[in-house]
Amino acid sequence: MRNLSIVLIVVLVVSLGCGTTNSAGGGSSKSKNTSTTVDGLVKVEIEGHGDLYLRKDHGIGGYDAIAIAPSFINYRRTSAKLDPGDEDVYLVSLEQSLLDIAEAAEVPIENSLGHCVIKVGAGFVNVNLARSDSAKILGRMTLVIEYKDSMSGQSLLRYAAQEEIEKVAGGASREQQIGDSFDRMIEEVNLIAALTAATRVPSSPRSGCSGTLVKARTP
Repeated sequence: MRNLSIVLIVVLVVSLGCGTTNSAGGGSSKSKNTSTTVDGLVKVEIEGHGDLYLRKDHGIGGYDAIAIAPSFINYRRTSAKLDPGDEDVYLVSLEQSLLDIAEAAEVPIENSLGHCVIKVGAGFVNVNLARSDSAKILGRMTLVIEYKDSMSGQSLLRYAAQEEIEKVAGGASREQQIGDSFDRMIEEVNLIAALTAATRVPSSPRSGCSGTLVKARTP
């Protein structure tokens, strides 16, 4: 299970030598169609699936490295749960994809936080899986990827892609269809478009940093 979605998350950093003109913060959106989140991130138009929000003064290209946070799954109260083993597979896959893409893009990775480090996290939120095999909609969830200043915790960028799992009559089992949907989310998210929209203005190095991410190359 490979993730284009994460592939793009690192690409976001990768092309950040180009910079950005919109805003981003850290938090959930006021509503699905609003252009600004409750924490001040502004929606940026991108091609393809998903929504991108940026902090106006994010300066992502001015950082030197990223630190990858543990991936996570958050369920709604009424949701059925994934088998723990399957859940671990998705989370490990998300984290490993981040590592693989960062390596390919020559993005420096740190194990500790710092003034020149961006913390990158990814996870599935608002996961609501049907408990019945007869349900027409087997599940809904949102894949979120977020960049945060590792010291202040301030969100710089957030990408979110929603998925609805519609039951396929006569197809695979409920478990298999749900599993295929998680795989598909990871594979289909296109952050390249997000990156293009987020990197219009060059980022200057942060005070005390070299601005290494500006020089990162797209894999």
